[in-house]
Parts: sequence; structure tokens; C-alpha cells
Amino acid sequence: MSQRIVAEHLDSLASSAQYETITTARIMDRLFTEMVSVAHMVAGQAEVIQLAVRYRTDPPGVVALTRQQRAVQFTQDPLVRKVGDFMNALASDLGYARIYMNNMSDDTVTASNWAASDSIVGMIYSGRSYLIDALRDGTGSSFGIARLNKTPSYFVASRIVDSNDAPQGSVTVKFDAPNVASYLTGRHIALIVNRQGRVITTSSDRFMLRNVAALLSPGTVLPPDNEEEPGEPMDVRAIAGSAHADQWLIDGRPYLLRHQPLAGTPYQLFTLASLEQLVPMRRQHFWTAGLMAAFGLALILLFDRVAAQLAERRRRAEQDREMALSQAAERELTIKVRERTAELAESNNSLKAEIDRRHLLEAKLRQSLDSVNDALAQQQDFVAMVSHEFRGPLAVIAAAADNLMASVAEGSDKLKLRIDKIGRTVKRMSMLIENVLAGDRLNTGLVPFVKVELFDLNEILHTAKAGLDDIAARRVSFIHDDAAMVKGDRVLLEIAVQNLIQNALKYSALTKPVTVRLSTGQESAFVHVTDLGTGVALGDRDFIFMKYYRASGKNVNGSGLGLYISREIAQQNGGELKLGASDATGSTFCLSLPLERSARPSQEHELRNSQPARLEP
Repeated sequence: MSQRIVAEHLDSLASSAQYETITTARIMDRLFTEMVSVAHMVAGQAEVIQLAVRYRTDPPGVVALTRQQRAVQFTQDPLVRKVGDFMNALASDLGYARIYMNNMSDDTVTASNWAASDSIVGMIYSGRSYLIDALRDGTGSSFGIARLNKTPSYFVASRIVDSNDAPQGSVTVKFDAPNVASYLTGRHIALIVNRQGRVITTSSDRFMLRNVAALLSPGTVLPPDNEEEPGEPMDVRAIAGSAHADQWLIDGRPYLLRHQPLAGTPYQLFTLASLEQLVPMRRQHFWTAGLMAAFGLALILLFDRVAAQLAERRRRAEQDREMALSQAAERELTIKVRERTAELAESNNSLKAEIDRRHLLEAKLRQSLDSVNDALAQQQDFVAMVSHEFRGPLAVIAAAADNLMASVAEGSDKLKLRIDKIGRTVKRMSMLIENVLAGDRLNTGLVPFVKVELFDLNEILHTAKAGLDDIAARRVSFIHDDAAMVKGDRVLLEIAVQNLIQNALKYSALTKPVTVRLSTGQESAFVHVTDLGTGVALGDRDFIFMKYYRASGKNVNGSGLGLYISREIAQQNGGELKLGASDATGSTFCLSLPLERSARPSQEHELRNSQPARLEP
């Protein structure tokens, strides 16, 4: 009789565990299907495709930057922030940990947390299997431990393609395992296990990230994939002498096992029903049988009926209780499924409306871009025509001023000052024209250099000093170095150096000196321009390299183009222009360019011997 009661209890547990396994597997299948659908939907957005095309691969040297430096470069783009805000709103609505986009270099261009202090923008996820599968097959998925917050998470990625179906990058949806675990509700313990036997999500923290490979079918366990740890093994053994092959001892506790694979994933769902209550039940049955034997055979028949009735009542009560628990769990799961379905429907409607609105905005934007392009073309033609027209008169005025200065008699100091002022004004106008033409040339979007040549930066300094008037020449000191061979556009680099010198002269007192120093490092040449002015205010340092920006509180003539054009010239010649130091005693700007190592030592010696004599400060 005891065995019959135990068997009936086991059958009830098996039915309950099987029901929870099937129901929970359906919920997990829907969750994983939803993640794939959302990844595909985001990857198909027009602005996401536009952003992926813009940053398809990282330019040379980006890998050497820190994650924060790469993030600053990306988030300066308004489109990066706009797509990140869209991903953030979508991730918040659907309860995902994060949605982010990677380019073909595995660099994270934007993410739903782009504005947070722990942003992953700029992280390079090289070798991640889900990104590799997405770029190759269209979709990739994986489970792993997040690199920044160490949270176990699911990752589902979808490939981004352009109008020619060429891969441009990928979109990844990240769902943290603790949030997935909230859907594993029920009476029994639910485990999601990967092909290595590691528990990646569970309703019981005791099993999380442990290894139960012994529960997998023989021959199905895969070796570690070097992307995540296999997990600490649990003590898993089949219960000896059990009539059922689905009863196991796990860390010394008995369980009844039911399992089912999850559709479209390499994972399986295990349901563990505890058998610990069978031990006191068997003990109770043993003592009851002993007492009945003590009363004698005469009472056995009487109590057999009573015991059978009690057992039947117990069985029915237990069945009713288990049925009530199962029905309650089913109702709870049904409510959650309905709520989730309603949320998804509402999100889909919102997304459809947003897509329609953005399609309309895209059409209007294309019309606006066509108008802007026409206006820019007209502006470029006008700038070229006006600059050409100005050059002739300015040259005549400069020549006339030189002739007039030569013909003025000694002692005419006031007249000489006025003639000198005319000359300085002509040079400032000529420099403005050169900056406007250089800016127009840099912004055409064509090949950046008309003439690329190998030359010594010392020549640029000689040319810059020769172009200074007498007053400026007395203020500026040039400190040269050994031959600094670079390859680039000599005319544009001359403009950049002249802009830095003129900027230092303008923003320091007429009695203060300016120092121009050339030096070389292991891989780069440096031109430092130092003045003894009042320095750059903290509030202006992030904007001084912007086009047409003028520092506040400075009563100095200028167009706001010099630093902007100089930095563009440096970058297009493979270098950089930075504000090296600035305080109340002055500022130092540093122009760096890569040294050209292809020239042989003999060639460099010939170039140095052919240069004019070095100018002393």
C-alpha cells in the first residue's frame, strides 16, 4: 500500500512537472522569437542603415584610442545620439537591458545607454560569436557574461545591409538572465541549460551558472567554446535502485526530471520536482505498518479499509492541492502572456506609426538636401569668383604700399605708420582669402590633396618667417630641429602654420614674444606655437576649433576660420592640431604630423644640405 501511495504521488509530481515544462517552454520560445524580431526590425530602420554606412569600418589608428576617446568621437555626431535615443526608448518599453549597433570593425557606434556614465559606445567586441554569425548568416545569438557589468545575459544580433544587400554592421538585443528568470514561474525549479551543461537561467539561485552536464543525453555535451566558463560542476547522480530513469540526486537532494528543447536555440529547459517529501512519507508508512502488525492479524482487516480510505482521501486532497497550484500557475502565466502580447501589439503600432512618420521626414529631408546642395554649389562658385576678383586689387595695393614706403623721406614716421598699417591690412585680407579658399577646398568632399610631396618642415618655418612684416618678425622666434621629413600638401600646411602664428600674435600683447618650435619624436614631427597672452577660457576650449567660432570677451579682428581650417588641414595630412596647454600666462598649440620613414638617410642628408641656412630666433 505504501508503495502504491508513493507511486501515485510520483505520478502526480510527474504530471505537474511535465505541464510546467511545456508551458514554460512556450513562454521562452516567445521571448527568444521576440528578441530576434526586434533585432531585425531595428536593423531595417532607415536611420540605422544610414549610420551603419557612415561608420562601416574604423579608420586607421582608432584601435589605439581608449574606449572613452572613441565614444567622444562617435557621440559628437547628432545621428549617433538620435539612433541611441530611439534604441533607449525601445529597450525601456520592452524591458531589455540594452540595444546597440556595431560596425564591420566590431566597434560599438551607438547604444541605448550612449549618454550614461557606463556607456558601451566605443567598446570593440572582437571575436564575439553572435556578431560573426550575424554578419555571415544574417542572425546570431549567444549567452555570455557582459564585459562591463558582469551580468549573465542573452545576446541576439541581426545584420544591417544597405540597398545593395551589402553588410554594413549589426544590431544586438541584450536581455539579462535575471530578467528572463522572472518568466520561469511555477511550483518546481526551472533551468535553462546550454550545450556545455551550464545553467544560464534559473528560478533558483542555487543552480545559476553551475554545470549539470550529467543530465544531458549521452553524446550531446559539447566542449567549452572559449567564450564563457563551463561553470562549477554539481554532484549529479542517478538515484540507485529507482524504477524511474528520471530520478536524480543533485548535490545530495532528490529530484524528478522533465526536459524539453527550446525552439530555435541551442538550449534545453529542465524542470526539477523535489522528491524530499517522499522520505518522511516512507518513514511514516513504515511505522504505521509496524503498529498495525503489533495489534495482530485480527485488526489488519479492519484497519486495512480505514487506511485505504485515509490514503484515498490524502491522495485526492494532494491531487486537488496540486491541481489548484497548477491552475493558479497556469492563470498567472496566461495573464503574463496576455499582458506581454498587448504590450508587443502596442509597441508594434507605435513603431509602425513612427516608421511612417520617418518615411515622410526622409522625403522632406531629401528635398531639403537637394536645395542645400544647389545652394552650396552656387556658394562655392561665388567664393571662387569673389576671391579671384579680390586678389588682383590686393596685389596692386600691396605693391603700391611697398613703392610708397621706399619713396618716403626719412623722418616721416606718421606716414610710414599709415603705410605699414595698409600693408598689414592687405596681408590680413590675403590671409582671409587663403583661409576661405582652403576651407572651400577642404569641404568639397573630393580628393583632399592636389599635390602631395615629400619635404622638410623646416622649409615651412622658413617660409612663415619670410612672410612676416617687420613688427611681427621682431616678436616671433623660430627654433628649428634636424630634418623633419613629412609627406603632404605643402601649400595647405603653410596656411596652417601661418594661421597658428597669426592667432598667437593677435591674442597676445604687442610687446609679448611668440615662439615657434619644431621638434621630432619617434613617429611624429611637432610644431609648437606658444604665446604669452591671457590664455583660452575653460568655457571656450571645447569650441575654439569649430567653424566661425570666436572666443568670448576678445576684442580681436578675425573670421573664426583660422583654427578650424588649420585642424582640418592637419587631419587630412594624417596629423592632428590640439591645444597643448593654456592658462593665464599664455597658450601653446601643437601641430603634429607623421614622419615619413620611406626617405633614405642619404636623401635626407641631401635635402638638409640643399636647404637655406637656419634662421636663428
